[in-house]
Amino acid sequence: MIYLSDHIEHTALKQGMTEINIRDNLELCYEYSIPVIVIPPSFVKYTASVVRQGISVCTVIGFPLGYNTTETKVCEIRNAIDNGAQEIDLVIDNSLIKGNAWTELDERLGLYRKACEGKILKIIVETSLLTRQELDNTADSLAKNGVDFIKTSTGFVGEGAKTEDIKFLKDYYGHALKIKASGGIKTKAQVIELLEAGADRIGTSSTKQVMEN
Repeated sequence: MIYLSDHIEHTALKQGMTEINIRDNLELCYEYSIPVIVIPPSFVKYTASVVRQGISVCTVIGFPLGYNTTETKVCEIRNAIDNGAQEIDLVIDNSLIKGNAWTELDERLGLYRKACEGKILKIIVETSLLTRQELDNTADSLAKNGVDFIKTSTGFVGEGAKTEDIKFLKDYYGHALKIKASGGIKTKAQVIELLEAGADRIGTSSTKQVMEN
């Protein structure tokens, strides 16, 4: 039996967030036993100071386009962890993938992994913008560099999570990478389909709708 709440990361990244919004989103996590909340970097310190035990605080790095320099991303990671983040969702620079700069991608991933030592590192790759070969090469690079999760999308670009991409990643990299499906996930049916395809976690801002319908 699949327990949906065990796999959901509740996302609260809308523009104009306040501490009141953070508390409201935490209450939703408590109500539905959601294990992870994803919040903006500027709210990590506050969230970590008020969150109940049992909920992991996750934040985003290089969000949403991934064009920040490597040095900036490393600084962002360290700052987030110092402020209490336990998980990091980092947007990779897809220009490296499109430019076949695989050696440079490996080097950057190594730096991110080192900066995120002891914490969960998820790399967002925007699967809907990649060819199958690009996704294959990217997943291979993530696995080689000790990344914990490949994450499909920011939800700001492209079409979001696709079942066929999840199946591909599970079949070929499920032994080495966990999979976070995200982007455009709004219904319980979508969540179940993606979990059955091989996703380990689901990122969604529609948690209440998913859990109640």
